[in-house]
Order: sequence, then C-alpha cells, then structure tokens
Amino acid sequence: MIDRLREQIQERLDQLAGEADRLRKALVALGPRSSKAPTRKAPARKPPVSKPAEAAATKPAGSSTKRAPARRASKPAARSPRRTAPGATKAAVLTALADGEAMTAGQVADKTGLARGTVSTMLSKLAKSGEVQKAERGYRLAAAAPTTPSSPAQ
Repeated sequence: MIDRLREQIQERLDQLAGEADRLRKALVALGPRSSKAPTRKAPARKPPVSKPAEAAATKPAGSSTKRAPARRASKPAARSPRRTAPGATKAAVLTALADGEAMTAGQVADKTGLARGTVSTMLSKLAKSGEVQKAERGYRLAAAAPTTPSSPAQ
C-alpha cells in the first residue's frame, strides 16, 4: 500500500515538474517582462519510476491528468514591480497638497505618479484622521491646529 502511494506521489511530482518546465519555456518564449527576468532554476528532476501494471490498475479515480482551467485576470495588472516604502505614499500625497490648493484624487495621482486608487484610499484615510479635509471639489490640507504642549516624558 505504501509503495503504491509513493509511486503515485512520484508520478504526480514528475507530471508537475514537466508542467513547470513547459511553463518556463513558454515564459522564456514570451520574452522578458521587465528588466528583471526570473532567475529561479528548476530543481533537478529524478527519472520517472516505472509503474507496475498493478499500480496502474488500482489508480484512484481522482488522479486523472486533466488540468484545471487557467485563471485569467479581467485585465492585466499595471503594477510597479516594487512596493513603496512605509509612509512614502502618505508623504507624497501630503507633499502634493502642500501648496494649499484643493485637488482631486486624480490630480494628486498625476502630480505624484501614484495610482489613482491608491491616492483615493490614502486621501480617505487622511480625511478620517483629520490631516486633510474635504473641499468642494477634492481635498486640501487641514488647517493647522494650534499646538498644545505635550506632556513631559516619564
């Protein structure tokens, strides 16, 4: 029983390794997407274990070679390859609003180079925290609140 399970697992691993090789070749054929190409190498493959006739006859029903359909995104993602540093988005949005003029999320996005959705989310968060305020059309920096002396350090 254990030998059959090992053979089935090895067979599935061989199938997956073959599929990974085909996907890597397809990726190479498509060409580099950006300046950074994937550098991950495939692990060394073991030669397939010959399967005795007995194991083929007792193959479980759920282990067919049918593949699940590939998932497709509704539209290609136009993301930058790296995330911004913590606080960088907030700083960029606040800097864009520094001239005191009310700006929409789209205007701030154009000025900062950030995605409009990212800017919109950040502006909503900043409005909730009181750092910016909603204007008739867009957002502006909140009026500077009078500074209060902080409590002494303990």
